[in-house]
Amino acid sequence: MPDLPNNEAGRPAAAGVGSRATLAGLVAGVVAVKLAILALVGPSVSQDTPFYIIYADAILDGSAFAPLAWTAASVSGLVFRTAGYPLVLAAAKFVAPNFWAPLAIIVQIALGIIVLILVFRVAARLVRSTGWALTAALVFACSRALLWDNSLMSDGVYADLFNIVILSLLGDLLGCWRLSASKLAGLGVLWGYSLWTRDNGLYFTFLPLLLLLAGSLRGGFDWRRLGRPIGFVVIVAAMVGGYSLLNLHRTGEAFFSLTGLQNYLRPLFDMRAYGYADPFTGDDLVSRTVRETMTANDYPAQMQFIAVLGERCHCTPTQLQSMAVAKFVAEATRHPVAYLRVIIRNFNYFDLASDLTDPINTFNDFVQEGTPIAARIIPGLSIRHLALVGNYSLGMIALMIAAGITKATSAVAFTVFIFGIPWLWLRRWRRGAMGAELWAAGFLWLTFVSVAGAFSLIHFEARHALPVFAAAQIDIVYMLVQIVGWRRGHGRLPQVKIEVKP
Repeated sequence: MPDLPNNEAGRPAAAGVGSRATLAGLVAGVVAVKLAILALVGPSVSQDTPFYIIYADAILDGSAFAPLAWTAASVSGLVFRTAGYPLVLAAAKFVAPNFWAPLAIIVQIALGIIVLILVFRVAARLVRSTGWALTAALVFACSRALLWDNSLMSDGVYADLFNIVILSLLGDLLGCWRLSASKLAGLGVLWGYSLWTRDNGLYFTFLPLLLLLAGSLRGGFDWRRLGRPIGFVVIVAAMVGGYSLLNLHRTGEAFFSLTGLQNYLRPLFDMRAYGYADPFTGDDLVSRTVRETMTANDYPAQMQFIAVLGERCHCTPTQLQSMAVAKFVAEATRHPVAYLRVIIRNFNYFDLASDLTDPINTFNDFVQEGTPIAARIIPGLSIRHLALVGNYSLGMIALMIAAGITKATSAVAFTVFIFGIPWLWLRRWRRGAMGAELWAAGFLWLTFVSVAGAFSLIHFEARHALPVFAAAQIDIVYMLVQIVGWRRGHGRLPQVKIEVKP
């Protein structure tokens, strides 16, 4: 990747006063809004929140670290879930026993603000415009990140740690700042802790490694620079290994995670539920148990099935997980077309587009999932919604039209991002006109597609893509800047240069 111009001292030039003032105003406004939401509705909870609280209490009383019963028929929640987020709740309970839930949310808001600052500064370097960088930061602040910052769930913390590491490394590569060895080590610790929070992040460790390897190639290959990616890997491996040793102490088996036990069979149940194929017609134990015990394909029925399967197999949970993975691979191979249909269905194109850039969708989701109202307030523009609303006031019709416009606009913006970045990348590549900004935009595109695509292979919910919302939103703004440039007849980025202080 080519270097961006630096000043005479070899460091990026300082940011202008206007840029710093814009960022300060943005941060102050977002903090005020998020604290106001916390004060009005309190911490949001979901059906998984009690399990994290139980784990946190077990950490405080020490039982989380003691040997546990180890049978496939009854997998302890202290093993199934990793300890990263319960440790956050346990620390909040230890510091403020009567205020622990709001304190945990305040910590999450603080992490979100760090990400917001990084989004602004990386976007400012990428598009070289304070106004467009502010747009990217506002889109991020108004997306589903708003919901999960206020929720007692692991998703928000994991997403924030993911983004802090990725955007910090990308900013280093773009010349926004220079990361010292100690800061790189700190990022390694943050990434390792993010894996304690959501174990699936282990599969995405190649993303920060790509950035570190690209940094090693900057200005020509130098063996000494390989210490950066190697040191990062050593720190992350140590944290994964340390958690595996904890599980060895508690269960007698060394492993990092058991989430595959519940997740790898979900595509097969989806095939069955949607009528694409029936992957449970064989004589194997999994298929026989499904046919004999399951009368529904929903998640509670799947959990009950796993408990029964555990009783029948007389194996350990890790062996049961291996059985589930083997069944998934075998049936996905045997029914490739049905599996492909599940993948396409999981990648819900228009809903994902709305999650990224539709403020009305964000508002509806927050009210439905994060408040006692638990319902969508603003209906979409459709014949079905017109029939269900029953309120044909001018104001309601106006809101429905606005919802239709924002949904359509989000779909267009998402399409420009998904197809525009690779098209622009190939176009510039053929011309030999690749720049640092386009390399960075391509990496952000790869980050989004990798995470969203990986979850689509198994099971995809909007919260699963939360770590890569920022990547997509920065790239959407990047493409908008390109389009504005072309319409003005330049065919290039507007030359409003914003240098960012290291």
